[in-house]
Amino acid sequence: MSLSEKWKKTVDDGLTNAIWDAYDAVIKAEVTAYNTKFANSPGYHKIDWKLIKAVVWVESGGPTSPAWKTRVMQIGNPGDPALAVLKGATEGADLVMSEQLKKDVVGKINEPTVNVKAGIAYLVTRLAKSEFQSVLDAADTKTFEYTVVAGDSLEKIAQKVGTTVDVLKKLNPTVKLLQPKQIIVCRKAKLKRVITGWLPCDSVNIARRYNVGDPNYSAKLDYVMGLLEKLKR
Repeated sequence: MSLSEKWKKTVDDGLTNAIWDAYDAVIKAEVTAYNTKFANSPGYHKIDWKLIKAVVWVESGGPTSPAWKTRVMQIGNPGDPALAVLKGATEGADLVMSEQLKKDVVGKINEPTVNVKAGIAYLVTRLAKSEFQSVLDAADTKTFEYTVVAGDSLEKIAQKVGTTVDVLKKLNPTVKLLQPKQIIVCRKAKLKRVITGWLPCDSVNIARRYNVGDPNYSAKLDYVMGLLEKLKR
């Protein structure tokens, strides 16, 4: 599908109207923070702040739209799953958001700068690949012994002593069948979600991972990026 001339005319206004730059400072600050935070994360792709600016233009509809001064990134709109993810700190959002943003998304989502920050956080969350893994307790590095009782399983032992089945298996590689009075070596650990990789932050992945239902989303981002290359201010 081709982009409508009406839509093009709307965003073309951004070439000469500096109001379209209103959220640049917020975008730059957030993108810089994420690029710094995840610089050493395996597979991380540095985010171009101008691409996020393009998302703001596409999502908001520009300064003449009611969304421009409220839900700039559409976070919190009816049917949008993003706010629930951010408020619940699920899908890895807890690993992405700052402590301040975790608080702000609860009651300030209609404030435009918060909405922009929330949109960026949700995008970063959706670009991250994450899974639950056993993470050893860094504050308690000692191993200890547990004596197996009748009815025990590795799952039950893990719950009793505060560790994970994976850690128990690694610490007791020769144990195949549990028997009462058997001694099991343990160490404190928890199952935690960890980031294992990243999708590139480009128009295609943003359209797939952030957008909801617009088949022209990627093309719109590319069009706006073309406009941003022409900006002289």
